Amino acid sequence: MKKLILFSAMFLFSLGVFAQGNELLGYVPANVDGFASINMKELSSHPKIKEMLDKNEDKEFNKFKEDLKASGIDIYNTCTTGVVFMNVNTKKAGAIFKTSVNEETFNKVIQSRIQDGSMTKSVCEGKNVYTLAKGTDKTSIVYLKPDIVGVSDLPEDAVKLGSLSPADSVTSNTKLMDLASKADKDSPMWAVFVTNIPPPKGKQDPMQQMIPFDNIQGGIVNLKFTGDAKDTANLNIRLNCKEKTKAQILTIQLQAMVLAIIPNIAQGNQQLSEQFMKAMKFTNEENDIVISAEITPALQEELKKFAEANAANAMGGQMPGAQPPMKKKKTPPKAASPDEPGVPPPPPPKAQ
Repeated sequence: MKKLILFSAMFLFSLGVFAQGNELLGYVPANVDGFASINMKELSSHPKIKEMLDKNEDKEFNKFKEDLKASGIDIYNTCTTGVVFMNVNTKKAGAIFKTSVNEETFNKVIQSRIQDGSMTKSVCEGKNVYTLAKGTDKTSIVYLKPDIVGVSDLPEDAVKLGSLSPADSVTSNTKLMDLASKADKDSPMWAVFVTNIPPPKGKQDPMQQMIPFDNIQGGIVNLKFTGDAKDTANLNIRLNCKEKTKAQILTIQLQAMVLAIIPNIAQGNQQLSEQFMKAMKFTNEENDIVISAEITPALQEELKKFAEANAANAMGGQMPGAQPPMKKKKTPPKAASPDEPGVPPPPPPKAQ
């Protein structure tokens, strides 16, 4: 489901989605655990992301791009944004987009999908529902209004997004909206979330006493690009804790844990490990644990090489990071003893 949500998001991105994230929050249910506001136009301008889109080998995605081109829609000449949301308890995800492409044009673009069966068209509560299917996973796309598109797993859930009252939308969720008020809205991607980690029941868990993760109650994520070429990715995560003292303890503990894990993630790549450690910083601000990472072009290149090497290992049947199997040395044949039975004596030396 989540993969299809992302896939349909990319598809709708190419249709010309544009809006301010706040305008779309009225279509997001109140009971979600978090949501992300994404400016896909700015993200796609990043060199590495543009390269990923250009070299994407997914056949369905590339066919969509061809269909869009045939309809006169250029994937990079659109102004786009949207909101993606998730409910952890119900395991339901969804998205809302505002689009400049009307439903009639949308129908023309997807005709080949309808014909080959990869997408179906049905009606739910008077709305046309376009369903993408991949295996047992399905994702439904609905035009809630002429310029508003809703995405969810079930058709009825997608349709309901268009009739939420203010009390039923995330704008009434005080916890998430308070976190959202502190997010950097200039970021091409920002997200907020709440957590509800239950404290251990019965006897206190010693590990929980040492590392009080249940004190984390939510957080904010911001992604920005800096540098003259906008080629450095800056990730900033703020984890909000219930207690200031627990936030201080967790900051130290999380830093120690992450720095200890990095060499294992790097799988023996010393250069990648060192660059990762330099890129990450942990600080404490009142009740917040602040984790920042500066992913420079050099680190991006190291990550690319690492991913390509692991992919090659996986294709060759070797576990990522594993050392190549040692070749078994051939044992030289044992020299025959002249005293062994059945072995003829050596010929006499020739006379000079």
